[in-house]
Amino acid sequence: MSEPERYARELQVAETAALRAGEKILDFYSRQSAEVHEKADGSLVTDADLAADHIIRETLQMAFPSDPLLTEEGADDSQRLQSERCWIVDPIDGTNQFIERTGDFEVLIALIVGSRPVVSVVYQPTENLLISAVAGGGAMIQKDGERRPLRFAAVSGATPSRVVTSTWLGAPANLPLLDRMVSLIQPAELATSNLGITVRRFVPEQQVADVLIGVHVGGNAIYAWEWDFAAPDLIVSEAGGATTDLFGRLHQYNKPLPRNRDGIVMSVDRVTHQQVLKSLEQVLSDFGVAPTPA
Repeated sequence: MSEPERYARELQVAETAALRAGEKILDFYSRQSAEVHEKADGSLVTDADLAADHIIRETLQMAFPSDPLLTEEGADDSQRLQSERCWIVDPIDGTNQFIERTGDFEVLIALIVGSRPVVSVVYQPTENLLISAVAGGGAMIQKDGERRPLRFAAVSGATPSRVVTSTWLGAPANLPLLDRMVSLIQPAELATSNLGITVRRFVPEQQVADVLIGVHVGGNAIYAWEWDFAAPDLIVSEAGGATTDLFGRLHQYNKPLPRNRDGIVMSVDRVTHQQVLKSLEQVLSDFGVAPTPA
């Protein structure tokens, strides 16, 4: 049995969970009725986050009662460390954008087997945009019921590679490092935004980047939870791109401390990805950025 066949039910259930959660999120969003709360770490959560988390948990656990879950809005279950399978969920990735009513937020769901994602779903409720992938089966995109394969457009040799970082990904402190890196890639240009990681930046109809990069200068800060990376990681790979840390290593998931070190490089195609990694290799040490020991 192929991987896509093996995980067909998991994909269907994950998509259903994302769509159900998205419907509830839109209800809060349209009525502007979600109360905002401050968590212990100072970050914000809304009633919409919590309601979406409940729907996703209920949907996944009804279908797969033996599978543990790791979600942003739930208590960590240590039993996940003894399980080969684990669902990793962010019920609203972009809570601040939800609160600010920019529309730029997503539901993220991924199934991890071993230490890598095998099923991923990203759902953007305000655009009714569903993106999903199964390991070895490619990526799919669905907009208003129309479903088709998703393949990113590779960088053309005549067009500058658009390298994008953000305040969440280490800007502005990382800009001198990235300026140096970009100078080694010809042609290329660097831009910043105030947004994090989302595969929608790579979708051909709304593409604004060829490379998303996160690097924190002055030490390898732990800055990203696994639920930020897991779903985009697989989708990018299955759509023809690549996702690694700054040193070309695949991110591992369902770790005891579910956070990712050593930054992120996410590219629309593998050739561009290797060019970025090669350029980073020449500049990271000059800025005091070294790989975390395994």
